[in-house]
Amino acid sequence: MKEKLTESKLDTSLVHEEITKTCTPKKEVAPAVASAPFPKIKFKIKFTDYAIEKFMSSFGVPPKERIYTPFDVSRQSALKGLRLCQYLKGKKKYFVLNYWYNRRSLPWTVGEFRLGIFGVKQCQDKIHDIVRTHCDDKGRWIKDPKLTVRDKEIRIAKAVVVDSQKVTINHVIEKYAEAGFPRKKGKTKKGSSIRRDCLNLFGHNWRTKHLIYDDVKGRGVVHFKLNIHKRTAKPESWSDLFSKFPPGHGVIKDSYFNPKKELSVYDSKLGKLVIDELSPGIVERYLEAKERSPGTKKSMLNSLNSVWLYARKKKWLGDNPPLNPCRQRDGGIVIDKEGAKTDPYKDNRFTISEYKNIYHSLIKFSCRFPFIAEALLLIQFSGLHEEEILRIQREHVKEKYILVPKEITKSEKRDLFIDLTPPIRKVLSQLDKHLNGDYKKYRFIPHLFPTTRISTKKLHDDTYIRTAQTRLKSGSLRGCFKEVLKDNPGMTGSIKMFRKTFSTIAKIVLKGSEDAITLTGHESKKTLDIYYDKTPRDEQRQYAFKVAEVLNFDKASNE
Repeated sequence: MKEKLTESKLDTSLVHEEITKTCTPKKEVAPAVASAPFPKIKFKIKFTDYAIEKFMSSFGVPPKERIYTPFDVSRQSALKGLRLCQYLKGKKKYFVLNYWYNRRSLPWTVGEFRLGIFGVKQCQDKIHDIVRTHCDDKGRWIKDPKLTVRDKEIRIAKAVVVDSQKVTINHVIEKYAEAGFPRKKGKTKKGSSIRRDCLNLFGHNWRTKHLIYDDVKGRGVVHFKLNIHKRTAKPESWSDLFSKFPPGHGVIKDSYFNPKKELSVYDSKLGKLVIDELSPGIVERYLEAKERSPGTKKSMLNSLNSVWLYARKKKWLGDNPPLNPCRQRDGGIVIDKEGAKTDPYKDNRFTISEYKNIYHSLIKFSCRFPFIAEALLLIQFSGLHEEEILRIQREHVKEKYILVPKEITKSEKRDLFIDLTPPIRKVLSQLDKHLNGDYKKYRFIPHLFPTTRISTKKLHDDTYIRTAQTRLKSGSLRGCFKEVLKDNPGMTGSIKMFRKTFSTIAKIVLKGSEDAITLTGHESKKTLDIYYDKTPRDEQRQYAFKVAEVLNFDKASNE
């Protein structure tokens, strides 16, 4: 008993043994598992406007075109699969929702992130509206939201065309061109006017390099051609042309072809405007957007006016169409003519001696400027407009006169006649010399004044030789006229002064405007008296002294 008690007593002496560790021993792990990296945690953006605004994607090296970053949203919400897409170019950010439909993962661009315009709230509301109608009770997509959005956009686009009050200016321009550039009264404009409208409405663009302007019986027509410089094929129609060059595409940026960096209506923001919303204030701001001459502003205004009148005729302005925003009367558009270039020859004409010298110079330059010198001579001796003379064809030359059909005249109201006086017969004789000499191949060209810039390979093409491409154009006479001025030192003037000189001489010789207008083609004596009777200052002085002789009472008095 005593021994047992002794053995159970605690021993107070130290035990000389190694103390065992009290921590849990490590488990043995396979070497492959031990060397494996920890899983990478994917970064997520907080779904707040502030976080999105401050966030910038890392595009890597080499940089990727776009980067998708998920949002930190609940997987149980309608926002599941929402990501932020940021593009390298422009750094714009878009909300993109990935959804499962027909066992496929599809992306849907909800909208562009724009702080204060389209942010988190707008994105969330849009997604919730779509989810209500496109998902079942279990959250599965039963309809494709992209198809719904596309159908909605198509319906809106169709509504813009169908709805008379939702037609854009660009749409009217396209239809205006397809209709052949009609006038207010339904007639087609002349080729020069069509060229002006094309330049202002959809010009300063490579699309106009596909156009050829012509006149058929006084009516302007447009033909299409290929563009060698841009290597673009010949358009089949106007719709094909506008599809090749949609708004904003093909704008000429070369300073040589577009020195003033002009932008047409079709390529500007104005073209996207609904025609109903066009107002005088908008038109004025468009004209004054950059520094332009009063003549350029007037030309642009006339082209816009033609488009608006065409829309009015087609009843695209609703049941209660507004007043014409392009009108220049009744308090409408006002073009400030301050700073406009004045014509230095507006109130001048040639003297008889100058007229004679011009005649001799043109005869001398006939071989150097074939057909051009003769055209200037005919203008000089007939007093008609340059464009009227250049449109005359050989069939219009009769036995005793040259017929100028009303279709090619400026007023288009009546035929004009150029009687074959000795000076006129001299001009026709000069033309016959050319056609019987070095230009025999031009005898089959119907124009009285053909151009020497003719493709000889196409002379057998009857369609080609009848187009405006084979005749002289307005502006092609200036080079010859400059040489005439050089040949007569001290002489100044312009081609327009021929008509003023002829009209003034006719009025003096015939002793009144009533008989003179039968030769000049003016509609009224008032027009001739105001704009074309240009008596030189020297002759005015002579007339003043002649009248003064009658009124010099002191000389007649016995005192």
